[in-house]
Amino acid sequence: RGTDPSVMLYQGADLETQLRRLSDSANRLTEIKDLAEDKKWSQVQGLITGPLGTLVQTMNTVITASGGDKKVKDAATIVKGDVIAIGQAATKKSTEGCIEGADLAMKDLEAFVKIAFE
Repeated sequence: RGTDPSVMLYQGADLETQLRRLSDSANRLTEIKDLAEDKKWSQVQGLITGPLGTLVQTMNTVITASGGDKKVKDAATIVKGDVIAIGQAATKKSTEGCIEGADLAMKDLEAFVKIAFE
């Protein structure tokens, strides 16, 4: 992204690690569509509790490193809500709900990254 580290809100020593983890989570979100279309609900739930559970931990680390910045915290809360909604849609066996939730989570995760790192 070519951002200037001196002007970024988040300046933790492990900036690259956090960005990589967020990118990995975004990649995992793209798997939800196929899993939901194939009605593999337990695998969707597995993504929610596994890799996307790590997403929540990573966002919490970024919030802490930002000094608890309200904009960063609010953006993370939105993404967390999206992930919860995907899990609820999987519980209801809603293909459409899972796909819509994953699309929204991708968009909101991108917004979180922009707020926290740019």
